[in-house]
Amino acid sequence: MNRVECIIKHGIELAYDIDADVLMIFTETGKTYKILKKMLKNCENNKNSGKNRSFKFISLKNLPNIDKLKNKKLKIIVTTPNKDTYNWLLKEEGIIPVFLRYRDDDRYSLVKHGVITSLEKNLLNSDDIVVAIVGIPKTPGGIDTITVVEVNRHTTSLKLYELLKSVDDIERKTIEQVLNIALELGREGREGRPVGTIFVIGDTLNVMNQSQQLILNPFAGHNASIFDEKVKGTIKELSPIDGAFIITEDGRVIAAGRYLESKADNIKLPLGLGARHRAAAAISKNTDAIAITVSESGGIVRVFKDGEIVFEVDPRSKSIAYLR
Repeated sequence: MNRVECIIKHGIELAYDIDADVLMIFTETGKTYKILKKMLKNCENNKNSGKNRSFKFISLKNLPNIDKLKNKKLKIIVTTPNKDTYNWLLKEEGIIPVFLRYRDDDRYSLVKHGVITSLEKNLLNSDDIVVAIVGIPKTPGGIDTITVVEVNRHTTSLKLYELLKSVDDIERKTIEQVLNIALELGREGREGRPVGTIFVIGDTLNVMNQSQQLILNPFAGHNASIFDEKVKGTIKELSPIDGAFIITEDGRVIAAGRYLESKADNIKLPLGLGARHRAAAAISKNTDAIAITVSESGGIVRVFKDGEIVFEVDPRSKSIAYLR
């Protein structure tokens, strides 16, 4: 038995031992799935022959037979970023194929991408336990890791998915671009120093009516797009100034240093969040805009919609899998 086969074998054992709900494997070419399929077929053959109801390839005692695997609510989800592999997996029985929209750069992002995409497709419940078999991204045959995932730790990410699905493609790309800039600021700061700021996206007329300029507007008279690298650099340069950046749905930056005056009545935020977060929550509640904050004290990035935090992440920990 080679290394990959051993890892898959122990992944199945672990899924049974901890009473997991889902066995999730990641494959580029389908080779990993073929090994799993062969192992499960051996189990079924043993069951049908009546010779041995335990896994033929497992030496430990009292491990499950194929009936238990299929009947104990264990799902087998096979994920791949390869369209050809996915189309082939669609023809397979007894598994749930999931197509990943892009190729990740690390194992953590790959697993999170698989879990979030499965949540988005209602293939997982919030209280599910997943045993994931994963390897070096973008490397066929690179399986080398077994990890256990508690799905409820990723449900917050699902809220952001739902938010992005509720807007059109142009606004979604703008939100993703601004969020990526916010993550960079939270992780890197400005010349190594932490910065805090607010970005307000969409419903621009109402946002402007509920705010006022604190400084001369550096974007006045400019056709500045959030997707322009020079504009992105300018935003980073201006990030230490007080006030918010105002951005249209299609990514035009129309103001910086804007004081948000929207009323913060009935806003409920976790203890420890100050005026910046309250202003972001208020403008998102009183308009149809989305607000994104970067916390100066910790670099935490938060997304606000309808007066509530729909997503937060520490950009200095791990990358978030759904932003590309």
